[in-house]
Amino acid sequence: MEGRFYRMFVLEAVAWQRVMGLALVLALGGTAWAADPWRAVARVASPEDRALLERVRGQSSDLPVVLEAEAGPAMDAGPDGAWREAERTASRRDARAVLWFTREGARLRVSVAAPRTGHLFVRTARVEGAPETLTWSVGAEALALAVRSALRAVDAGEPLGEVVAPPPPVPAPPPAPEVATPLAEPVNEAFLQVGLHAALDGYHPEGQQGLSVGAGWTNQRLHLRAQVLASLPVHLRDACTDLRLTQGSALAWADVPFLEAGHWLATVGLGAGVAGFWRRTAARAAEVEPAPSRWLAAFVVGPAVRVRWRFASAFALEVTLSGEVLLGRPRLGYSVDGGLVLREDGAPVRPRLGVGMVIFP
Repeated sequence: MEGRFYRMFVLEAVAWQRVMGLALVLALGGTAWAADPWRAVARVASPEDRALLERVRGQSSDLPVVLEAEAGPAMDAGPDGAWREAERTASRRDARAVLWFTREGARLRVSVAAPRTGHLFVRTARVEGAPETLTWSVGAEALALAVRSALRAVDAGEPLGEVVAPPPPVPAPPPAPEVATPLAEPVNEAFLQVGLHAALDGYHPEGQQGLSVGAGWTNQRLHLRAQVLASLPVHLRDACTDLRLTQGSALAWADVPFLEAGHWLATVGLGAGVAGFWRRTAARAAEVEPAPSRWLAAFVVGPAVRVRWRFASAFALEVTLSGEVLLGRPRLGYSVDGGLVLREDGAPVRPRLGVGMVIFP
């Protein structure tokens, strides 16, 4: 009985030891078993390369790596060198490691590249004879063990070998395209305008020049403004008279935007109003009797194109090109025997250029 009890106790102890050992193996190897497999690519350029790859697969079968063969020319035959070719292969096949073999007489070199970290691992062994012969197998196994060590280091995140290239930078998201942010005009906004203007009026060779002031209201679809133009007086002299002519006008405009780019805004519109003429005549010859001074008025209508550059939230520069059609403009001349001898007729259509500052209070 005692002997049987002793044997049963020994058997139970051995069973428990086996259970504990299996649990320890599961605990230590669970991380490796649970690791996701990753890809390594081997460039195969000859039957010997294929035989060497099989040896590497045999030595690395316990690693979470999928060794794939890629048939093609030797890595060293690439125009940019073996490293650049390995980088392209890794990118194309989504591989963490690329390996290739190089035969140099009786010596065989294996290279393992990890392009993601810039490491290159190289080992050389004497490998003689034909594949699968005894002398060949001894050297091939040595190279296969070296490759296993390199793949195991890549799997652990600590590649072996020398750093031959800096690791590629983590691709940053492309920057958003720069879009010029226009100083958009609010939905409802009042403004003031002051500037200078010049027009060819047909009365004086140099036309008329003067000051323009205005005020208005704007939104994204419509610009309304009232404008007053005052011109410097001009003297129209000849042998008989000295005629002093002063002009001014008051107009109302309605403009609509047709182009907006960044800080620039272009509008086109139509205006209408009244032009005033103040005439004062002085005689320069005894036989001339000057007519009394008087005001004259004419109706004005015409289009305008404006280009505005808003360089600040409260200020903008504006250039205006307009054409004014005058209806009822004064005709200047002499009354001789009940008939009119024309002196200055004035232009029926006036081109006008204006430059001014627009202020948004």
